[in-house]
Amino acid sequence: MTNRSQIVITKVQDKTILVSVHNDKLYDVLVENEENTSGNVGDIFVGKVQNVVDNIHAAFVEFEKNKVGFLPLSECQGKTVKAGDEFVVQIKQAAVKTKQPVLTIFPEIAGRFAVVSTKSKTKGVSKKITEEEKKKELYKILEDFCEDPYGVILRTSAKAASEEEIRKECTGLLKQMHELMDYSEYKTRFSCLYREASFYLKYIRSLELSNFERIVTDLQSVYEELYPIYGDKVELYSDDSYSLDKLLGISTKLEKACEKKVWLKSGGNLVIEPTEALTVIDVNTGKAVDGRRNKETTFYKINCEAAIEAARQIRLRNLSGIILIDFIDMKEREHVEQLMQLLREKLLEDKVKTVLVDITKLGLVEITRMKKNPPLREALSSNPVSYTHLTLPTKLEV
Repeated sequence: MTNRSQIVITKVQDKTILVSVHNDKLYDVLVENEENTSGNVGDIFVGKVQNVVDNIHAAFVEFEKNKVGFLPLSECQGKTVKAGDEFVVQIKQAAVKTKQPVLTIFPEIAGRFAVVSTKSKTKGVSKKITEEEKKKELYKILEDFCEDPYGVILRTSAKAASEEEIRKECTGLLKQMHELMDYSEYKTRFSCLYREASFYLKYIRSLELSNFERIVTDLQSVYEELYPIYGDKVELYSDDSYSLDKLLGISTKLEKACEKKVWLKSGGNLVIEPTEALTVIDVNTGKAVDGRRNKETTFYKINCEAAIEAARQIRLRNLSGIILIDFIDMKEREHVEQLMQLLREKLLEDKVKTVLVDITKLGLVEITRMKKNPPLREALSSNPVSYTHLTLPTKLEV
């Protein structure tokens, strides 16, 4: 098996895990949470407001029996919300530690090429599609749906889809949303109106698959689910004598992804420190500097390598909220600007919304990243996937 861009779905200690792999390095990791008791992101229910807390501008909504979510009133676009109200809610963010899942009153349903939303009538195209001719083609297709009261956003994957595929999916998703919302009028509180697809299918749908050579799995049930959708892009690995996990060293790499220090090829390193309030990434020269080199040039090279690796580690560890990176100080303004541009480009590769805010007077780079799922360490520890007893080789890079 060669080191190419691929999506791998396998079992690690009886838990299903998806990883995206590029040149033998992990980028995105999703861990199945079979013990989830608070619903999955994307599930839609008829909820009942328990109470409204004005000083935090939020309501607490029971969406399933004895399962309560947090509804920010800012999500309600001026809609009056009071205790006892019943309406449709969707889980927007997963529960994290002691915090309830975050809800929205504007559900959406995603397909391979499009997302249908009840929040507005907007018809649009992913910002990641930048080719003007392609955007014009896609907007032309959307004209057929301009009278529909629900919004339609074409995803990045629509770029490689045929006009017929896009029209068919948009029509189907809009029909499904209309039926769901009509159906909700007759359902009792706590009814589940929609269950989101499996976590791996949801992730794959969000990708531009032309960037991946294949989806490989050693799980027959996963193969049977994905092959009818993606055809020969999906491969079944069937060597019972040597698991996919061992072949790609996934357990090894997951263990390393939970370590505090990450070594760079230059000899420098990153020290990653998550806290309750924010995450700090410190860039150190380590073994990379000696007195015979031009230190400014050396610092610049280490910082560039660190920027690339920090962007990957943010994705790999699923860090979110406020992230500060303390790069090695550089004197030349041009080097600082080039470093910021490189980091910005690498952060744009993340499918979770990530923003490079600014660099402070103290030289700290401020980043924010949307919270969608628990960080990797928490996802692994909240599932019975233990890495504490593994004796694993260290030659493989995370």
